[in-house]
This record gives sequence, C-alpha cells and structure tokens, in this order.
Amino acid sequence: MRRYNLRLDGEAKWEIVDRVTMRTAELGGAALRQMPWAEACDMISILNSLNAIESVSRGYEALTAAE
Repeated sequence: MRRYNLRLDGEAKWEIVDRVTMRTAELGGAALRQMPWAEACDMISILNSLNAIESVSRGYEALTAAE
C-alpha cells in the first residue's frame, strides 16, 4: 500500500495526505499543500519511494538483530 496520496486542496491545487495519520503530510515542518498537479505527483513518488526504502531497511535491521 502506498502511504502517501493526493487530495484536491482548492481549485486546481493539491495536497499530499499521509494515509497513516490521514493528515496533510509535512516535509521539514512545511505542510505539503497548495501544490500544482505535476509538483504534487513528483513529491508523492519521492515520499512513497523513501517510505519503501525505510520499510525494507527496518526489515534488514530486524534480521541482523536476530542473528
């Protein structure tokens, strides 16, 4: 499941929603809202990729801790 998704945030502007918290996602303390479509799509790809990397890293960390 993808953690981040888009939601319309006004006329032709988009926000990124964290599906875990159901709140507007933040990056460095800045809310990811009022973004043009293309920018929001790029940011979602980045955030979901980083989330996938973090998830896999936790799995490897658990494997090494079990050894």
